Amino acid sequence: MYRPPKPQPPPPPIRMPTLGALPSYEHVAQMLGQAQQARGRVVELVFINQSQHHEKMLSVRCPVDDSDPVWLFYAQFRDEPNAANNPNQNAPAWSYQSPDVALIHNIVTRECMGGPVEESAEQITTLSGFKNNTSGADNLAQAFRNAGAGLQQAQTPASMQGDLKNIQVPKLLLSVAMHELTGRLYIESPQGGSEIFFENGKPLHANALDSQGDMAIIEMITWQDGRFEFHDNERTTARTVSQSLDTLVQQGTPLREYVRELNTHGLSMESYLVRRLPNLTEADFERAVYSGIPLDLNMQKLLYQCIDNQSTVFDVLRRRPMSKTEWLPILYNLVKCDLVVISNRAAQVQQQLPLEAMGIDRATVQAGMRSLLRPETELINYPLILHFVEQEFFRYESSGLPFSLIIFEMAMRTPDGPQPLPIPHIREIAKRINLITRKIDLLAHFETFAFMILLPYTNVNAAAVVANRITQAILSSPVCDLDSRYIAVAMGIAGLPEDCDNIGMLLAGAKEAKKRAQQGSSPIVLLKDIRS
Repeated sequence: MYRPPKPQPPPPPIRMPTLGALPSYEHVAQMLGQAQQARGRVVELVFINQSQHHEKMLSVRCPVDDSDPVWLFYAQFRDEPNAANNPNQNAPAWSYQSPDVALIHNIVTRECMGGPVEESAEQITTLSGFKNNTSGADNLAQAFRNAGAGLQQAQTPASMQGDLKNIQVPKLLLSVAMHELTGRLYIESPQGGSEIFFENGKPLHANALDSQGDMAIIEMITWQDGRFEFHDNERTTARTVSQSLDTLVQQGTPLREYVRELNTHGLSMESYLVRRLPNLTEADFERAVYSGIPLDLNMQKLLYQCIDNQSTVFDVLRRRPMSKTEWLPILYNLVKCDLVVISNRAAQVQQQLPLEAMGIDRATVQAGMRSLLRPETELINYPLILHFVEQEFFRYESSGLPFSLIIFEMAMRTPDGPQPLPIPHIREIAKRINLITRKIDLLAHFETFAFMILLPYTNVNAAAVVANRITQAILSSPVCDLDSRYIAVAMGIAGLPEDCDNIGMLLAGAKEAKKRAQQGSSPIVLLKDIRS
């Protein structure tokens, strides 16, 4: 008589060490890695939610058929001998099938921060808590209030805060000086974050975008919109401001007027600059600008020569990097002297023939490129970008033309610290970056969590212009369903031959600059500024 074999009991779960706090992104990634190595077995992680004073558990199992991993979350886990006899005692709060580690980590974090979630799994996976739970979003906004545009958070509550629409930056700075305040003034605007450290009303150190010291304060003075906070008694050892506040306000106030006037003409970094008179002679140009504000004639000519009716303000500044104190008065002068028009579109020119017109199937080219990209992000793989960097170095050795690297990290601010962004958000940011960069620039993954932009034929100052524009594009509007206030960006820039003469030092230098951006308040750090 045939007797079927007794069913084998399922293998015991793999239990990771219990945590005394919420799991980090690395913990969740480690769980998935173990589950992929032991397909069919459950990997469990028990952790203690300090705010609710009881244990929770996250588990994952990778099916043997190579389908997506299945995650289970237990809101009130009891690790007791008789717990298995009561199926309701350890019933999962939710389950979800996904290979996205960042997504699962975000769901777990939200669950633990806000208590049990009653929405469906579909709602949870869209990070709807940032959008639908208004009170929760307000609490998060307060908790995530950053101390600058880098990856750190405010250490002390603000003693003074307000809107720049109600008090202009020059008056705000002079008020801090008049009351002899000591602490850190943080300003958040559409251009980015900035800070000034005061000692008894005297500015000692300032950061704004990629500028420091005097130039950073002048940059802030031009800002029209945003919010500010003052944190008492926060200090720094850095000393980058050399001029008095009165002098800096005097230099920056005219720039505010130039910004206000050019804004009425529709100025933005995406605006196109068009010459009004196509056949203007040099003598005619000199006579025209003579009637404007007194500026360096050669500098005006240099900027005017970069205007080709096809380039945006960003394109022009990338080809001819200038500080805001230089290009803003010149552009104002060219517009007021009726030499340049600010337009929302380029002059029409005949388009170059695409590959299709040459009988080449673009689909074949795209199929070949897909094999070089990481599937989930559609960005160039880390090993391959190193090959392109090496090729650019060989081109430099042959031609002497410079190139630069931007190495950067992006993170989502959470109460437990910065966490990597989910894949959909990375894809959205990549689209924004590709709209800004040229076709010859390359965006790629770098090491584990970072990214790189390779900028051929670009010096360090021009790379800083690109980094500024990218930072603004990322932080100016929500990314997918995530408010940009919850996104932190840290960029490091190094160039060859300005900073070094070999690839090893170039990569190490850009990484070190990125690290300084993570540790400080400015989202952009140039290697040359670290060494100066």
